Amino acid sequence: MATPVAVRSLRQRAVWFGPADRPLLGWLTQPASGPGETGVVVVPPLGYEYWTTHRALRTLAERLAAQGCSVLRFDLEGTGDSSGGSADPDRLGAWRRSVGEAVTLLRSNGSSSLVVAGVRFGATLALLEGASVGADRIVAWAPVERGRAYVRELKLLSQPVPDDIDVVGGGIAHAGSVLGPDTLERLRTVDVTKLEERPAPQVLVVDRDDRQASDALLARLRSLGAATDHGTPPGSDVALDRPTEYSDVPDAVVQAVSDWVGRSTPARTTVEQASDDAGTARIDGVTERVVRLGRERLVGIQTDAEGTSRATVVWCNSGSEPHVGPGRAWVDYARALAPSGYTSVRLDFSGWGESPDLGHAPGRPYDAHCVDEIASVVDDLREQGHERVLVAGLCAGAWVALRSAVTHRLDGVIAINPQLYWQPGDPVEADIGTETRVRRTGEIRRFKRGRRLGVWSALDVIGVRHPAADWVRDIDASGTPVLALFAEGDDGLEFLEDRIGRTWSNALRRGAVTCRVVPDIDHPMHRTWRRGTLVDEVRTWLGSVTGPPAVAGPTD
Repeated sequence: MATPVAVRSLRQRAVWFGPADRPLLGWLTQPASGPGETGVVVVPPLGYEYWTTHRALRTLAERLAAQGCSVLRFDLEGTGDSSGGSADPDRLGAWRRSVGEAVTLLRSNGSSSLVVAGVRFGATLALLEGASVGADRIVAWAPVERGRAYVRELKLLSQPVPDDIDVVGGGIAHAGSVLGPDTLERLRTVDVTKLEERPAPQVLVVDRDDRQASDALLARLRSLGAATDHGTPPGSDVALDRPTEYSDVPDAVVQAVSDWVGRSTPARTTVEQASDDAGTARIDGVTERVVRLGRERLVGIQTDAEGTSRATVVWCNSGSEPHVGPGRAWVDYARALAPSGYTSVRLDFSGWGESPDLGHAPGRPYDAHCVDEIASVVDDLREQGHERVLVAGLCAGAWVALRSAVTHRLDGVIAINPQLYWQPGDPVEADIGTETRVRRTGEIRRFKRGRRLGVWSALDVIGVRHPAADWVRDIDASGTPVLALFAEGDDGLEFLEDRIGRTWSNALRRGAVTCRVVPDIDHPMHRTWRRGTLVDEVRTWLGSVTGPPAVAGPTD
């Protein structure tokens, strides 16, 4: 568990930067007194490690800023909140250029001494770009030395993309991050053990304590004249190997990097410091902005509707992942719905993503405070002029959205693969297939047998019900429109039909609740090539419950 960082003397703000037609989003953390002479660019990893290391990299940024540094965490092009997508050409080149754009921003912020720090393939990018951006020092945490081995590793953890999918067909989907065949081929050519020039005068390589050391890389760096330091602090596995629901901050790693970077004096160059988050950015045809909502000032990314706004959809955290959603799904959905007149807010609860911790970090699925925070955010949005506000989520996020419909007035709920069998006090597990379903094996058999014998319907008639049945009845009575979307064979729908079938059927018949099974989607929405089908379902349903545009969208 990480040592808490005192953040009262720190300031974090969102910044859009890079080309106007391809903006990137970053988070600049620095002392409240102003920028530090030492600037640290933090390059994130790719794939699932992007999500599992998020809290660790935020903690590192706060630790370094407490030492006087200015720290920029950012999303590479085509990842996170930044512009672009996996189907765009030259992904490797775009990622390398993203590092250069981040360095340019920190230098313009007043930092004259530059550290580029990266994790896994982010460390590889730091090594590849260090010389061209003039890095003074580089930190490479668990770097990918050879791209060919990295591609083999990714393939073992991924599912193939069907050959008939444009551009990325024949590639792989790794936790929602798609790498097309061209990108995979270019990754295979990467080998930092054969660097042709020194990436920086000083390099720290932080290897895992449970894996082979980066001996070939270290030898190459020394042969190029770099002063190298090497460490194997324990704990990398808690951020690199665990699902987001279990991931944590490897304090020994964070401390080793912080100690090596050291303290920074204030920047010598006086620069005008923005006090607020950056304004709007035009991304892939839509307008986005960073907003802070509710009493808790929770962070969200608002995608504005094109033209007049018909409704606003608040997308909740899924699992323990930040606001970009599972495999970046919320980014895709928000940008796809905007041209049809729907505003979206990708929200971080307290303890998640970029929102204040408020004693809730690291955020975990089904945390009790989330329902109250939804109410606070919805109230704030309505006060700002958003007339129709709906809440959407996946799995645990859908659970929170449906609980909110009971306790607070909503204009609708979009619940993707909700698991209504989960009750407070139940275990919180990362994998429904290998953990939750195994734990529930006996319960599932009992529910199916009771359904065959008509037990549950008979008990329902006399008022003896599962808590989920009372919950569905309360939602039905509230009149809140609900769209329940399920993958084929999903545990959540199986439970509704087996255990509370009578109540569920009645709710569907009365019409407030709509249920759709979407072919070929998976529970965590990682099959990105099927997302268009789900967006179509959402768009059609939104049109049926919101009607024509109500009022012009809120303005700044």
